[in-house]
Amino acid sequence: MYHHQTTKKLWTSQENAHNFLYLSFFIHKIKKILLSVFVLILTILLVSCASGGQTVILRGKDLKNAQLTGVDEQGRTLNFQIRDVELDPKDPEKETYLYTVFYLDKSDSKWKNACKPDRENVAKAIPLSGSWDKTGTHIESNNLVTFGCTSGSLAKCVRFGYKPWKSVQGKSLRDFHQACTRMVRADYCGNGQAHTQEGVSIDVYDVLGIQKKTPKSGMVFEAAWQPDGATYINHPRLLNNLSEIREECPKKLTGRINENGNFSTAQKVQQKWPSALLFNDSFLRKPSEAEPGARSLSRAAPCDDVH
Repeated sequence: MYHHQTTKKLWTSQENAHNFLYLSFFIHKIKKILLSVFVLILTILLVSCASGGQTVILRGKDLKNAQLTGVDEQGRTLNFQIRDVELDPKDPEKETYLYTVFYLDKSDSKWKNACKPDRENVAKAIPLSGSWDKTGTHIESNNLVTFGCTSGSLAKCVRFGYKPWKSVQGKSLRDFHQACTRMVRADYCGNGQAHTQEGVSIDVYDVLGIQKKTPKSGMVFEAAWQPDGATYINHPRLLNNLSEIREECPKKLTGRINENGNFSTAQKVQQKWPSALLFNDSFLRKPSEAEPGARSLSRAAPCDDVH
C-alpha cells in the first residue's frame, strides 16, 4: 500500500486567482536547440528534439532556461521561461518536479513569476497533462500541458499524493486527483463554483489510505467527494452557504445533504455511496469566524491555478 508521508496533515484550502497556467507549447528553444514536440509524461517533461536526424530526449532539470510560448488565463499569447527546476522536497518518491515559470509582461517588458506564493512562500508549479475547463473538469490532451502553481488546487492535490499519472491498488489516481480539486475548493456541485475562503483548514483522507484521518483534530466530517463534486454533504465548509448550494444544483444533491443527521460519518456515507473516493473534515464556522487572513473565492478561477 502506498502512503504519502508528510509532516503536516491539516491542509488549508488557500487558493487565488493566479494559480494555473495553460501552455499550448510551441517551444522555441531549449539549450539553444530548435524543438518541435513537448510532451508531459509522469510529471517529468520529455522533449523530443529533432536535430540532424537524431532525437534528443530532455527531462526534468534539462528544461531549465527553456523558452516557451503559451496562453495565459485571459487567452493572451505570452513568452514564458523555465527559470529553475527541482525535485519536490515534499515528494517521498522523488519523482515530482517543481518548476519556476516566468512570463514576459508586455505592459512593462519585465519578466515576472507566473505563480503567486503559497503559504510557505513557494511560487513554483507542477506540470500536468491536459487542461481544465471553466467548470474545473479535466480535459485530456496530447499537446496541452497545464502548470499548476503550488498555491492552487491542482498542485496541492498532487502533493497530497493524488498523482494523476499513477495507479494505487490497481486504481488510477486520475479520478482521485479530480475529486481532490473539487474538495479543496468546496466545489460541491462540480460546476467550478467555490464555497470556501483562502486559509480555511481541512483534514483530508481517502478510501486508499494515501491520506488518513487525523485523530482528535477537533474537526467534523464535512463531505464525501467524487470527480464531479460532492457525493454527500454533512455540513458545508461555511455554514450559511447551504441554501446557495441547494439552489446551484438541486437535482444533483437531492437526498445527499444531511438534513436530519442520518449520515454523520464518512464510514456511513461510504457504505451508502461507494462511489465516494475522498473525504474531508472541517471546523463548523460561519464566514465571520474564518481564520485570520481568509478571503472568499470566486468562480473566476475554476481550478485556482494560473491558466
